[in-house]
Amino acid sequence: MSHKIIKFCLAVLTTIPLVASAQLAENSGFSGELTVIGGMTSTDSNLSTNTQKNKQGLLNSGGSRENTGIFGALGNITYTFGVDNDRQFFAGTSREDIAVGNVALEVGYKQLLTSGTRLTISYLPTLLSEDVWSDPFLVNSARTETERSGNAFRLKLDSIVNSPLSIDVAYARSEIDDERSGSGSGLTAEEQDLLRRGSDSVYMKVSYRHALVPGSGLSSALIYRNSEADGGAMAHDSAGGELSYFSFQGQGKYVLTGSYEYRDYDQEHPVFESTRSDNVFGVFLAYEYMNFLGIRPLSLVSLAGYNVVNSNISFYDESQYLLTVGASYQF
Repeated sequence: MSHKIIKFCLAVLTTIPLVASAQLAENSGFSGELTVIGGMTSTDSNLSTNTQKNKQGLLNSGGSRENTGIFGALGNITYTFGVDNDRQFFAGTSREDIAVGNVALEVGYKQLLTSGTRLTISYLPTLLSEDVWSDPFLVNSARTETERSGNAFRLKLDSIVNSPLSIDVAYARSEIDDERSGSGSGLTAEEQDLLRRGSDSVYMKVSYRHALVPGSGLSSALIYRNSEADGGAMAHDSAGGELSYFSFQGQGKYVLTGSYEYRDYDQEHPVFESTRSDNVFGVFLAYEYMNFLGIRPLSLVSLAGYNVVNSNISFYDESQYLLTVGASYQF
């Protein structure tokens, strides 16, 4: 299963607190969660290794659509300690990230400060791992796969001074194992260097929660990314936002999130002789039904999502649909 599909799905529902808790967990010691899900995704992208290996026709055109069944498991484990259960070590996937479509292994430390701020410091060793084409721009010829891998470091400040404001900052480095972009397009060595995808990236997110009525509210966020890619045609800045409506009433919980991002690339693309810019739209619906089958720690979980990239270079246009259903067990 590709990283893009995993990143787009595999959801359990986040619990967005309306009031900061005086504890990180009800009880000290170990606790955790295991989620198993299955479903399907439909992808139309020239960059996805789940679609056509041998692109036919014009290079600067959209990809072919591929429908794929998916199955996976994820979870997390925590160890909570301190006089007021205000300190915690954790490893696994974060509920907050999963509910808006982001999944990565995260290992770190969390502490509830006396001000009410929740401080999290973490390391994400698999944030960027995914299969990619070694040279995406081959046409009428079989493309070969390689891997993008990377590591990230993250700092989060949630419910700052018991307020609805949160800040999330991360730094990541990614590498392409066998980078051959443009090698089959008759480009010079200097032009091929412009297409190198390894990068240093900075991510910043500022979010704010607003309660509407008890059990429901809005969460809005502004997001900025800077990717200093090794190749100037791949380096870009992006800015965007998210708006989520959440409702936690009775046994049912859901979060509906809409997102938008604009990407602006630094230099002209040597293959398409144009500087790339993208508009990215997404919508996610995460749902959880607690005490499923009358079993208290068991929940029914589901996610439906749609993501689309509209680029000024048709080669980079893509869209993806997804639907999953599964079960989550807390211990």
